[in-house]
Amino acid sequence: MNSKTETMDPGHDSHRMGLVAATAMSVTIVVGAGLLTLPGLSYAQAGRLGHLPWLLMSVLMLPLLAVFAFFARRHPSAGGVVGYIRLSLGPQLGAASEAIVNGTFSLGLPAVALIGATYLQQTLPDLPVAATAIGMVTIGLLFGMFGLRVSGAIQTAIATLIVLGLLGLCAGYWLHAPSDNGPDVFPLAGNGVLPMDALLGVLSALPLVLFAYTGWEITAFLAEDMQDPARNLPRSIWASFVIVTLLYVFVAWTVASAATADDGWRLAPIARLAESWLGVAGLRLTGIIATLLILANVTGAFLSTSRALFSAGRDGLLPQALAQVDGRGLPVRAMLTGWVLYVVVILVTQTSGLGVETLLQLAGQNFFVLYLLAAVGYTRLQQRTGPRLLGLVAILLVLAMMTLFSLPGILYCGALALLGLWGARKVPLDVVSG
Repeated sequence: MNSKTETMDPGHDSHRMGLVAATAMSVTIVVGAGLLTLPGLSYAQAGRLGHLPWLLMSVLMLPLLAVFAFFARRHPSAGGVVGYIRLSLGPQLGAASEAIVNGTFSLGLPAVALIGATYLQQTLPDLPVAATAIGMVTIGLLFGMFGLRVSGAIQTAIATLIVLGLLGLCAGYWLHAPSDNGPDVFPLAGNGVLPMDALLGVLSALPLVLFAYTGWEITAFLAEDMQDPARNLPRSIWASFVIVTLLYVFVAWTVASAATADDGWRLAPIARLAESWLGVAGLRLTGIIATLLILANVTGAFLSTSRALFSAGRDGLLPQALAQVDGRGLPVRAMLTGWVLYVVVILVTQTSGLGVETLLQLAGQNFFVLYLLAAVGYTRLQQRTGPRLLGLVAILLVLAMMTLFSLPGILYCGALALLGLWGARKVPLDVVSG
């Protein structure tokens, strides 16, 4: 195999994603299987106001999106958020964050694949969960082997189908629902404010929808696979944010308007919504949308995580062989290594009795540590009062989210950080990923 190291080969621009494909990739990475269940859970907490937690969380995420967009313009590389932290806070914290990223992906992506396989098993009871999860990861590998231009086009088509399918299900409900069925968008008490119990319900639902708004930082690892990343990466972040927010709020509002006390609305709201006006055909359509959504989420995440392994090899924290690329500029060795790692975790999880919830608990919290470091780094780099205040708001927001952390997750994150600091001893101090 014709291979080279240290760069993703900028001469192969024809194999790179444009703005549309990058935006679609970001949408499919952020919108995961959680959208199939979380609107029902937010309805269970906030009732007819179940869309408000989604709207509020989109507003709360704006400072973090601004942080990522700033770094995307200034330092677009396969190092993603690791490169941002290394640039702003130094090589030691950069190395610690790199270990956290790869340790997180090692558990998080298999967990997503297992969740998707479990969901599909509800429709096809004979479907083996482990084999299905491995199949999803394998499809991600195959997409990567096609090259980002081809896989980006496929992801664009899938993202379009997912968004149109979900919007179509919701719009169809409103066309068929009785004219007096839906509540006001913002129902108020007689004094013009939300009743206290309603407000508490909205606030209690915020942690449920929180993780639905994470993932834009994963897209950053694909920077070196984009055409003109300093321009297109921040644009794709903001464009995907608008698309995802509109989709989330509309779906959640429709579910909150249509739902009843039936427990099915809490567990499978999209399926129940489709069934309410399409019958059995609606359930089949939901199954198709769910399959596309899960596959797109896993494959998009796989492409990003393989770039994180590539970056760690280039930085010297992992074997340099992972930084080798083929004649098309693709990190094939990093992709194959990631595939083997994720398959092993899936098999161990299924044979040991280790729950998927444990994987998510260990992996999910780590992203907020990375958010915190990126926000601190952003604030440190700013000289003007406005951007510094924005950075402080982002820091406070992440700290509030981190109050939900569990002890096992904290210990896992700490262990990964220590491994990164230990590995950084042999890395030149002037290394900046990308």
